[in-house]
Amino acid sequence: MTSFDSIEKLELFHKLVEQEKTGTPVDFAKRIGISRSTLYELISEFESRDVAIGYSRSRSTFYYKTSIVIDISFKIINLDNVYP
Repeated sequence: MTSFDSIEKLELFHKLVEQEKTGTPVDFAKRIGISRSTLYELISEFESRDVAIGYSRSRSTFYYKTSIVIDISFKIINLDNVYP
């Protein structure tokens, strides 16, 4: 997996959890293109950074237990185009 793939997966993970539209753990892992065990490793990493994530069986979705903001961004600038 490339760094760009990893960033895209993190963005999708956050979006689906934030919207509470993840589905079951198996479905969620498939949607973001990782294994179920990797999904739980990712959730554990978030929780190690004080981001509490729960799972509702009745709604079949993961959710954030508190309001959070995650800003994932980067910029690539070709300096040849800026300073020819």
